Amino acid sequence: MHGPLTKLQLLDVLAAVLAPYLGETMARASARTHCDKLGIRDDEVTAAQIDALIGKLASGLNVFVGREKAKGVLEEMKRAVAGLTVPS
Repeated sequence: MHGPLTKLQLLDVLAAVLAPYLGETMARASARTHCDKLGIRDDEVTAAQIDALIGKLASGLNVFVGREKAKGVLEEMKRAVAGLTVPS
């Protein structure tokens, strides 16, 4: 991918990673809600915003999949997002 990462692209990739654990609807709703709470808008998403969002999503996963599995999903989210972004 070239250029800045947008909120929609971020939501798409995170929902795809989370869907096997939460279901598509819950995964997308959770990611979107946390984006809104963190003030992530439709324009370019910063690395700090991405880290904050992934952290929030991972902490919520503890309830659904347990702490150890949530750590693995956290790493999966980081890898998926890293595949979309161009190093600066």
